[in-house]
Amino acid sequence: MSKKLFETISLHSNENPFGPSPMVLEAIKKYSQDVHCYGSWKPKTLKEKLASKYQVSPNNIAVSAGSYELINLIIHFLVNRDEEILTFDNTFMAYRYSAKRNGRKCVVSNMSGLECDLENLIPLCGENTKAIFIANPNNPTGTIVTHDSLRNLLETIPSNILVVVDEAYYEYVTDESYPDSIQLLKEFPNLIILRTFSKIYGLAGARVGYGIASEKLVEILENKRLLRSINILGKKAAEAALDDVDYVRRSISHNLKERKYLLKELRRLGFTVGDSHANFLYLPFQNNDQKNNVYQILAKEGLMVCDMEIFGQNNSLRITISLNEINQRIIDCISQST
Repeated sequence: MSKKLFETISLHSNENPFGPSPMVLEAIKKYSQDVHCYGSWKPKTLKEKLASKYQVSPNNIAVSAGSYELINLIIHFLVNRDEEILTFDNTFMAYRYSAKRNGRKCVVSNMSGLECDLENLIPLCGENTKAIFIANPNNPTGTIVTHDSLRNLLETIPSNILVVVDEAYYEYVTDESYPDSIQLLKEFPNLIILRTFSKIYGLAGARVGYGIASEKLVEILENKRLLRSINILGKKAAEAALDDVDYVRRSISHNLKERKYLLKELRRLGFTVGDSHANFLYLPFQNNDQKNNVYQILAKEGLMVCDMEIFGQNNSLRITISLNEINQRIIDCISQST
């Protein structure tokens, strides 16, 4: 196949291959005539819709310009300069990046495999530990921590340590052992839950995320957030996205089917690929040469996957699960390297 036959396909940022829902597009069209006006100081109606969805108070909801804004706010304003954050080595790079940007120390727990073992964090908690960041499902490995393991961590560590659970991909999870984090929040006010409209809702470019936390923590985050950081189109798009339940169901069903297909085919080709609970697969290699070979074969066909060197990880790729025809092309291309 010649790459001239294909447009470049983004398979490196875990975007929804369906794009935004029709209801979202209609909302953007409807409110585009209002972009000459400032939006409200705070996204009151979006907070109320999210609060209704999760059966919490609007005062438990902090809305932000993508969940990364909240990550940065937590580290900058809730972690003092003489305090530190704790996370895993093979996880979302934003935690360490934000800590570095804000002059905070980041302690890293080394993962022996693909799992984030919360038990390994407990002995690393010291008097200067202020926040623990956990991606669940973990990005990039796609594994999850369970309800029991999260509860055990919350029960074991000092209550002054914040536990930030980044659930950017939680809608894709079907495993019953996955935490009911909102239920845990009722018992543990040091828990902060991060979620986003960037993934399953197909709004990565709109930059809308949110956190669910105690009223005390939300008040701090809301007061420190840049006012009007949520633009009017992003806010209205997010509100419409919450209404399109069928679109979310379709996205979940499609991802389950295509994830199973990719796993089966990659394993048939001899790759060791772990089960994923998200909309991507983590593909490890024995060495960098093998990884680079597969990466280049895919790139020549316009299939741009994520080289995990940007996460500081050698010998691995992360592949976003896409439309069936694209997933078939991935397998056809990788077959050439085996």
